[in-house]
Amino acid sequence: MSISGLASGFDWKSVVDQLTAVERTPQATVRTEQATLSRRRDALGQIATQLTDLQTKATALGDATLYTRRSGGSSDSSVATVSAADGAVTGTNTISVLTLATPSSWLGATSGVISPLNSASVDANTAATGSTMASAGWGATFTAGTVTVGVKDNTTGTVTNRQITVAATDTLKEVLSKLDTAIGPALSAKYSNATDQVTLTPPAGSSLILGASSDTSNLLSCLKLFTPAAGANAVSASKLGSLRLSSTLTAQPLTTALTYGVSATTGRFSINGVSIDYSSTSTLSSVLNSINDSAAGVQASFDSSQNRIVLKNKEPGNRGVVLSDTAGSNFLTAFGLIGGTLNSGTDLEYSINGGSTLKARSNTITDADSGLTGLTITAAKVGTTTITSANDTGAAKSAIDALVSSVNRVQSLIASLTVSNRDAAGKITAGVLAYDQTIFHLGSSLRSLLAPQLSGSPSSTIRGLSDLGYSTSGYSNEMTATNAASLTGALSSQLSEVQKFFATTTTGLSAKLTTFIKPMVDEISGTLPQRQKGLTEQSARLDDQLAAMERRVVANRERLLAGFRAMEAAQAKSNSQIQFLNQKLGITS
Repeated sequence: MSISGLASGFDWKSVVDQLTAVERTPQATVRTEQATLSRRRDALGQIATQLTDLQTKATALGDATLYTRRSGGSSDSSVATVSAADGAVTGTNTISVLTLATPSSWLGATSGVISPLNSASVDANTAATGSTMASAGWGATFTAGTVTVGVKDNTTGTVTNRQITVAATDTLKEVLSKLDTAIGPALSAKYSNATDQVTLTPPAGSSLILGASSDTSNLLSCLKLFTPAAGANAVSASKLGSLRLSSTLTAQPLTTALTYGVSATTGRFSINGVSIDYSSTSTLSSVLNSINDSAAGVQASFDSSQNRIVLKNKEPGNRGVVLSDTAGSNFLTAFGLIGGTLNSGTDLEYSINGGSTLKARSNTITDADSGLTGLTITAAKVGTTTITSANDTGAAKSAIDALVSSVNRVQSLIASLTVSNRDAAGKITAGVLAYDQTIFHLGSSLRSLLAPQLSGSPSSTIRGLSDLGYSTSGYSNEMTATNAASLTGALSSQLSEVQKFFATTTTGLSAKLTTFIKPMVDEISGTLPQRQKGLTEQSARLDDQLAAMERRVVANRERLLAGFRAMEAAQAKSNSQIQFLNQKLGITS
């Protein structure tokens, strides 16, 4: 019987729906009011956001360091560059770089550190054969192949080239014998254990020419042999016994056995007070890398020509290197660093404005060195340059422009929210805050605050933004830059007055704007947040009102539906009784 009109033929469900819609009409008015409250709340939030931004811009102009920034320049940056800290002395100075600073180096010893290539002297007639080419302790890996030896007749200029072939399995004696054959006289090639060098002697009246581009073996490089002067012997450029970067420490040909001290297989040493660890499985290359990666302040390298480790200070200047083996370890001693020599660096020497010669421990001249407060000068080469330090007003100008832009955004927003517009038909559309006197007067109050001060200005020459080239029109509270030269001139010649105008405590524009804006935007007690809160609460009360109104509509709807359902049931019963009577009386429709 809940089906509308099933028995009665009357669509009472549509009637109830229409009556319900009519009864809900007042709710639309309440929702319209809620929408208005929401727009007002959002509008107040937009104003609060823009005012907060303005307060931030004003605070930046109140920072005294904004007016103490400096910029530095050099007339010849290839000689020296300069950086200027906030508050640096301003002016022009001539810097003459007389001597650049160079780093000191600690040179490892070259004598008594590395065992000779062979334990005895070797030539074609000795009993000693020496190691094979593959197993000898060369500084580089030996490559088998061919080697060319030329003998030049000093009288005729005729050159006789002979090629020998050396194998990895050849002993040192066998190689020297092959060189004898190539050169001519017997015993032309000899290895001396005392000097750890090979000597090649040319025939009388001849000269040696060693190597050719067609050679496939690096024997000459391993022997450190080069073509000598005419008629002279070819002698290994340095000792042949060599440290090997890729070999472990235990495999190095050291005359002093390596000890560890920390444990059976680990040791430690220090450079400039920084500890470096090593172990029996460390390679020489890995130890040098550990030094370079540490805070010891030196660059470790291997000088292959002299077979020694070199420690070079990373910082230039005439300073030493402090070395110490630790806890029974002897790495520095065994590798010739303790017992090495210091190759002293140089300190920077310079003069200022033609004065006396000054020194610095590096190529960076601090203000403590030069007496030029706040200036750091970095020398690059010997020469003379003029350095300048001046007020850097770019940041201050940007901050002032940012303040004016923020003011204009606030004023534009207030105008758009409070203005009323009339269309062509004469219909007036009011802004969401058109009748809000507090907001309406906010724009004019802000304009008055930025206007020239008739008295009480902290600056004697700048009374308002108009003195910096900004002005307002008679029909808008927004500001425009009408005289850029005024701002530029004030920043270049009256920077202290600009600072007073903006940054003076209490009376400066920054402080005044903060005092004006903070009570309006403070999250806890600010006027605008409190008004937003009130609008939110008012909207919540309307939600309660809407809920009560809807409950009444639903109750009335259910009452009507119940009545119509009862009517439908009664009508159905009546229809059934009439049909029964008609059947009994024989009445047909």
